Amino acid sequence: MTAAAQATAAAQPMMVGQPADAPLPALREDLQIMRVGASYSGAPTWVVFDPIRNRFFRITYEMFQVLSFWNSSRTVGNLMKSVDARFGNSLSIEDIGTIARMLEHNLLLVQPTRGNWRALHHKAQPHHPWFMRLIHNYLFFKIPLVRPERFIRHAWPHVSFLFGRLFWWVTALVGLLGLYLVSRQWDAFIGTFPFVFSLEGAAVSVLSIVFIKCLHELGHAFVAHRFGCRIPTMGVAFMVMVPLLYTDVSDAWKLKSRWQRLRIDSAGMLAELTVAAYALTLWAFVPDGPLRSALFVLAATGVVLSLFVNLNPFMRFDGYYILADLLGVENLQPRAFRHMRWRLREFLFRPGYSAPEIFPARLDVILTVYAVATAIYRLTLYLGIALLVYHFTIKLVGILLFMVEIGFFLVRPVLSEMKEWWAMRSDILKSRRLYLTGSVFALLVLLAFLPISTRVSAPAVIYPQQFVRLYPHEPGRIESVGIFVGQKVRAGDVLFAIDAPEIDEELRIAEVEAELARSRLARIAANPDDLAQRSIIESELGSLKARAEGLAERKSALVVTAPFDGVITDINPEILPGQWVGRNEQIAFLSAGTGSVARGYVAGNDSGRIAVEAPGWFIPDDLSLPRFPVTLAAIAESGAQEIDVPQLTSQYHGAIAVHAVSGGKRQRLAPVAAQYAVMAHVSETNGLPGRSLQGVMMLDAKGISFAEQAWRRVLTVLFREAGF
Repeated sequence: MTAAAQATAAAQPMMVGQPADAPLPALREDLQIMRVGASYSGAPTWVVFDPIRNRFFRITYEMFQVLSFWNSSRTVGNLMKSVDARFGNSLSIEDIGTIARMLEHNLLLVQPTRGNWRALHHKAQPHHPWFMRLIHNYLFFKIPLVRPERFIRHAWPHVSFLFGRLFWWVTALVGLLGLYLVSRQWDAFIGTFPFVFSLEGAAVSVLSIVFIKCLHELGHAFVAHRFGCRIPTMGVAFMVMVPLLYTDVSDAWKLKSRWQRLRIDSAGMLAELTVAAYALTLWAFVPDGPLRSALFVLAATGVVLSLFVNLNPFMRFDGYYILADLLGVENLQPRAFRHMRWRLREFLFRPGYSAPEIFPARLDVILTVYAVATAIYRLTLYLGIALLVYHFTIKLVGILLFMVEIGFFLVRPVLSEMKEWWAMRSDILKSRRLYLTGSVFALLVLLAFLPISTRVSAPAVIYPQQFVRLYPHEPGRIESVGIFVGQKVRAGDVLFAIDAPEIDEELRIAEVEAELARSRLARIAANPDDLAQRSIIESELGSLKARAEGLAERKSALVVTAPFDGVITDINPEILPGQWVGRNEQIAFLSAGTGSVARGYVAGNDSGRIAVEAPGWFIPDDLSLPRFPVTLAAIAESGAQEIDVPQLTSQYHGAIAVHAVSGGKRQRLAPVAAQYAVMAHVSETNGLPGRSLQGVMMLDAKGISFAEQAWRRVLTVLFREAGF
């Protein structure tokens, strides 16, 4: 055969009978095939152990049958006959080719497959470009630091008692004692928390976290050693450049008991909780200082990291492996996602494909719910990480890393699934479910582009048309409160009086000093020194008179009177006679009862959709009150520089996001996004409580679609972030 003919034959699919006598690529002799217990269904399972790379590969029963005769068969035909004779399993050439491809991909063959074996592969193993390898290494990579096997082996006799039942009972009692003691000093315990944010506290916190995480990894290592597993490496892994310690306990795959694997999985968290228990108890006896703060950090991080981080089953932390071993499903996330994608395809298109794996009904539901929850968690987490990377790095670098993470974690899986849909398009087009799914999708698209949003919401507060909040003019002691809720008052009526001893004392001193100045002027002819300082004494007397008059005015202001006719609609129940009050403590609320107005703010994107005279409703936050009809009276022509209704701002748990800006004698609450002030008249006041009432105005507006709203927000963000 010529070289050209050989090349053509190698490029074409092999005939069914041709490769039967082809030699099998040799399987590595150092590999170990071992049985490792049962799967979730109770069926026996096997793994292939690669001692050079310390890696385990879970294989099916059918693949175990093939590998049992692989090297002894030498040819494809002999392998097929041996498996059929021994196990009654008829294999095809394509099956052998798939297995050979898996072995080559995982470097389990003596040398790569060549020649005719390439024809058994429908496509060559994809080669990842350098850019994808760089992205993957940026997102996750490991750095082995130590080989702890020798240390673990020598240290085990000295620490084995820490893993005994007696020690765990003692630890549990110590932990309960610590919880009791701390509960008696809870305020002091919580008061230690601000220390963490100081420079010394940050250093203590970092050292404490490193210490407890080292114990966490040693916990995994010692328990794995207890069950006869090797620990080849320990080191640090970087997940999106965040350092995480790790221990290689992959040797646990060979354990037949999944309960032993569970003990290895949970050993790290138990080590942290043990440290937290003893730290909590010692904290109650140690005096204030760096040591007590370190014990606080150890106790807090031991509990928080164990229960809220390591126990998280949605990332590949301890909780993930614990859940996998509890369910008896190895490679939990890949298998759960594969099953979820199959269910999604069946729900949307029903192409009639069989499930990638048949699970019991209960486990089927658990895996589907787990995969959906993991997808939602990852979407939220990766978006948060991408935003953090964008905001905490140089803008250009932040944009690139943001695009990398969004593309790798979000866009890439979606495109991969779309590619699968395209590959099965012929079966999808034959399914009737496609028409139902297409109709629902078309309806959703139509709804997204229909201007069905015809209301604009505006956080607002209803005020009486004329009202006043009554505050003390001077700090002092309440002398009398002569009003009650619902009382009608007239302008000039005394509402309450305050006694300010400091003003009385200053007034008495000013009068004494003024009398002394008058005495000096009266006998000025007899005193040469006073005669020389006559002008100075007269000036001092004038200033003392002015000071006395000012103090007298302040004293008269201590009696608060009604500025207009109205009704007392609210009184602070905590203000009682004899109590000391400051200038910022509201005592009462007086309204004229001549109508009400609603003041609020609309977002900048919605300001152009509303017009004066637009009707609407005011919906109080107090659900026991009815809604009130309103009519828009005015809208500001420019965005507000300050939100002058504080209770609507995020500083006071309101809906408008603001940040405090220092300027002059006070801080102003500036909105984060554009806000336009609006005012509306309340058409019906029946049922209004006669005081300020917080809620939301819903105003009729020009219709807008959801798609247009989303596009406007995207443009707003792009314009805001466009500047470098």
